[in-house]
Formats: sequence, structure tokens, C-alpha cells
Amino acid sequence: MSASKRAAGDTACPSGRGPIWTRVRRKPLEAHVAGTPALEVDGLTVHYGGRLALEGIHFELEEGAELGVVGPNGAGKSTLLKAIAGIAAPSAGEVRVYGHVPSGHICIAYLPQRSEVDWRFPLSVEDVVMMGRSARLGPLRRPGPRDRSLVRGTLDLVELAPLARRSIGELSGGEQQRMFIARALAQEADLVLLDEPLAGLDLRSQEGILTLLSALPQRGITLLVALHDLGIAADRFGKVLLLKKSQLGFGPPAEVFRAEALKEAYGASLRMVRAEEGLFVVSDAPCDKETCDGTP
Repeated sequence: MSASKRAAGDTACPSGRGPIWTRVRRKPLEAHVAGTPALEVDGLTVHYGGRLALEGIHFELEEGAELGVVGPNGAGKSTLLKAIAGIAAPSAGEVRVYGHVPSGHICIAYLPQRSEVDWRFPLSVEDVVMMGRSARLGPLRRPGPRDRSLVRGTLDLVELAPLARRSIGELSGGEQQRMFIARALAQEADLVLLDEPLAGLDLRSQEGILTLLSALPQRGITLLVALHDLGIAADRFGKVLLLKKSQLGFGPPAEVFRAEALKEAYGASLRMVRAEEGLFVVSDAPCDKETCDGTP
């Protein structure tokens, strides 16, 4: 399987082996460093193929925080999530999760865009959710009663239990995202990163996914979600991060979504969104060679 087409999402969990498609060598499980934030991003800069994708990103999140990551196409939202997951290597700066680098002690669940997944892969919903347990089981242990019980419980929670044996390719877009969330819960992840989980979903499915996500911080899970819809970011997230390769704002939506910052991010594109000054017109223009500059 190619690196761009993955069976069911990538992960950055500690164990003796990585996901079946990456074979990443992980360090043994380590304890959180007391008194450290759930996530620290300090001066993060990332290049792809010699081109700048992100520059000088810096913010911190405490345990259970919810962050909406927004910006136009090519702004570096996907790159940021991959760097936090330990998939994209920083050119400068660092990422710390509870005091450790991403490839160290902590469980990080990275849920990619659905377009990056090969939905023809012969797996059932239950198979994918059970993959969330593989990092904790190690290479020689088979799932035990607790693992199977946890998988059943997460499938019940996301209302996919009746579809447990269904092939992943037969799921709707909303069901696919619910499956990914179930896998992150089965993994017992402390940090969950979702790349455009609402893309291509109807309004009802979007609301269902947002309702599920809103319950994660109550479990002590820190949540980062890349979004295009600024209205959803403003309404559903306590903090937002506005990107256009560099960091244009971080904090409560009312403080970040200011006219000047939105103009800098979106230029002449048009869409309606609430800002501190009132109703402001912005939009996310289609990605092309000039706006994206070849970066994710």
C-alpha cells in the first residue's frame, strides 16, 4: 500500500511496532511529565520538497482543550497535524506532548482526510476499530476480553455496533468518520487530531460528528480539528488557530476572527462569518497552483 493511501488512518502510538503500513519503531510507554501542557508547539517550521509549508508556529493546549485549526487551502493545516503526530519532520522548532516528543510515550490518534484512505481495503468496521488496540497489545499478544469489550463499547458509543461486520467500503461518509472516532477511543488516545472530518458530509452527518467530538474533552482527551467552515469553528470550539503558513492568530474565536487577520488569510475570497466587529465576508477559494504553492 502506498503512503498516500492508508487502510484506516495513521497513528502515533507508543509500542514495539507501528501501524501495519508504516512499521515505525516506537519507544516504550512513558509517563506524562507532571505539570506540563497536553501539547506544546514551539517555533514549528516545516518544509516539503524544499518549499515552506509552515513557519514559526507556537501555542500551548491544556488537557481536554478543543482547538479548531482554520485557514485557506494550502495554509498548512494538514502539515501541522502531521507534525504533531510525528509523521512530518520539523525543519525547526519542536512539538511536545505531555513533555515528550510525539514519537515517545504518548498515544496520539491521527485521523486523515477520507480521500487519503483506500476504502477498497478488505477490512470490516470492527477490524479497523480493533487496530486501535494494536499499539498497546504489542506484536505477540492477541486481543483479550478487555480489548474486545472496549471495541464493542466504542462501537456502541458511536452507534456503529450493528455495522461491526460491514466492509469499510460500504460505509457512508459520516459512518466512516464515526469509525475513525471509535478507533481513537479504543486506542485510549490522549490527543486526537482530525483532518477535515466534516468534508463532504451533509448537515445532519456533520452535526452527528460534532456531537461525538464535543464529548471527547469530557474524557480528558485533547482535540485538534482542521476545518474550512469558520462558522462552525466559531460556534463549536473554545479556541481557534488561524493559519496561512504562518500563525495569524490563536485564542478565542472572537479575538482571532478580526477583519484584518481574516483579510490577510483569505484575501479577496468571499463568505459570511461572524467576527468581533460584526458580520464579515470571507471564504475559502479553490486550491490552485498559485494559492497552494504545492504544499499540503
